[in-house]
Amino acid sequence: MTQYSTAPERAQQLAEEAIKLLKQAKALQHQAQVDAARVQAYQQHSDGLAFQFLAACAEYGEHSPQAGKARERWLGARNAIKVQFPRA
Repeated sequence: MTQYSTAPERAQQLAEEAIKLLKQAKALQHQAQVDAARVQAYQQHSDGLAFQFLAACAEYGEHSPQAGKARERWLGARNAIKVQFPRA
């Protein structure tokens, strides 16, 4: 630990450290909110399309036009979510 000649110098250093920690906490909180929003978006907009793709594969075959269209809808929704809620 560095010695300070005055109490105001120590107070200034503590204030700077507190500001740094606050900024880090805000960044972590923001990323947690983005992560939660991404999960919710997957559940609302992508998961059902994934099941439709799997159903089309089971019913028509993986390489069928129906499965291909379902796959494109599913992956398109996933990509849109990834763009809207990027990972850090």
